[in-house]
Amino acid sequence: MPLSQSVAGEMKKLIHHSSHYLTGLFGGLAIGFISFPIFTRIFSVADYGMIDFIQKILLLPTALSKAGMQNSVLRFYNEKEFSSDRQSARSYYSTMLFGVAAMAVAITLVFLVAVKLLLRHLIDGPLATLLCFASALILLRAIESILLSFLRIEERTAAYNAASVLMKAATVGTVCAFLPWLGRSVRTYLSGTMVAELVFVAVLVLWLFRRRLLSAISFDRALFRSAVGFGLPLVFYELAGVILLTADRALVRYYLGAEALGYYSVAYGLSQYVNDLMTVPLGLAILPIYLRLWTSEGRARTTEFLHVSLDFYLMAAVGIYMLVTLGSHDALVLLASPKYLGADRLIPYLVGGLLIYTTHVFLCAGLLIQKKTGTMALALICSTALNIVLNCLLLPRLGLQGAAVALLLTHIVTILLLWIASSRILPIGVRAGALVKYGAAGLAAWAAASQIALTSHLLNAMSRCAVGISVYVGALFLMDSRVRSLPSYLLRSRRSRSVEAAIAGPPILSEMAEEQEEVCR
Repeated sequence: MPLSQSVAGEMKKLIHHSSHYLTGLFGGLAIGFISFPIFTRIFSVADYGMIDFIQKILLLPTALSKAGMQNSVLRFYNEKEFSSDRQSARSYYSTMLFGVAAMAVAITLVFLVAVKLLLRHLIDGPLATLLCFASALILLRAIESILLSFLRIEERTAAYNAASVLMKAATVGTVCAFLPWLGRSVRTYLSGTMVAELVFVAVLVLWLFRRRLLSAISFDRALFRSAVGFGLPLVFYELAGVILLTADRALVRYYLGAEALGYYSVAYGLSQYVNDLMTVPLGLAILPIYLRLWTSEGRARTTEFLHVSLDFYLMAAVGIYMLVTLGSHDALVLLASPKYLGADRLIPYLVGGLLIYTTHVFLCAGLLIQKKTGTMALALICSTALNIVLNCLLLPRLGLQGAAVALLLTHIVTILLLWIASSRILPIGVRAGALVKYGAAGLAAWAAASQIALTSHLLNAMSRCAVGISVYVGALFLMDSRVRSLPSYLLRSRRSRSVEAAIAGPPILSEMAEEQEEVCR
């Protein structure tokens, strides 16, 4: 069915904005691919697992510090009002930033007291010491979240990408600079991270001051209460997600030890890199678009846009999963070193679960539009409880593979719960026939590419992926009419740009172009 003009325009905008964010993401991933093999080789398996575990634990107080305000930044931004009323803009920026900073200071103090006094019997001494040392990251990351949300809502995609990439590069550089001074330890990594993020926060806050958008006397209590009221239900959703990320690591450490946690952290880290290629640019771009589409075009156009977007996502996700199953072993050896062999068996389960969970970007749209954030939180809390139960059952029996299987099953249940709840508001369907086609194409590509077996890990991964992509695209070209129509669509788009450039010429040219466009259709 042909797309409506408005939805087609929004799809182009989604691709355009996603490409901007994807550019920044590629920069961040490039830094990650450089730093990942460095850090996995510098730090021991146990230390690498501890670094990852501490960062996941800190996500919990950081989420509490933000109180969902990063979502309120998007919800309460009013471009027209702020462009004409400087005081309103100053009140908005000051309230959002200073409000989160105050909450973050309070939560950081509570966290320190909890670790020192209340949880000392549950947390071993070295871990407790490192958590207290790294607690400054709670304040820094809560403020970072708001600052990056400001760049996002102002559609400063270049600044957003530059800030994100530079912060990651600065973190890697600072940690490496501290290694000769402090040695190869978890504390060294945390020290470098804190210094780099402190500089990042200071630069962006100074930039807001220079724009005269921050003033303590402009803090608006009514706006702050409204912002917290909107974002607070999302905190429970975020907290449940954080617990989901942290609980499996805690249980792996408890059942299997520090070494096993290091293997699991490396496998999850590689899987996260793959998933971020889809999730980050898509999530950043799609939310503002469908919220605006809901307001301006209504329910039908929003449903159409999300339905088409989900279908294309599934097409890409099947292809990515096929490539992961082909190249996970070689990628692990190249990026993490052979000392992590065995962790590659976890990656297909982890990537599969993460790709399935990413569909919440589409399937939860109805809940977000109607502000049913409590329902989202409840679904994720139930899934988190399921994940803990599954890990307790599977880890003693299957080892590390049990944690990966538990995550996959948990994400499947999570998406089903969220889909059922959101469908009552905004039903987004999945075309079963199309999904079967994507699966068949992916299976054919895997069967062809898996026959390649070269001695070089790099050449083997590149060859398998190249053949896999070629076969997958070729199979889709034969089975899917939209893929077959893509070359003509790109040609029409190029012609349309040429026509727009010639609009200023004689009217006959635009009439001929319209006639030609109609023939192409």
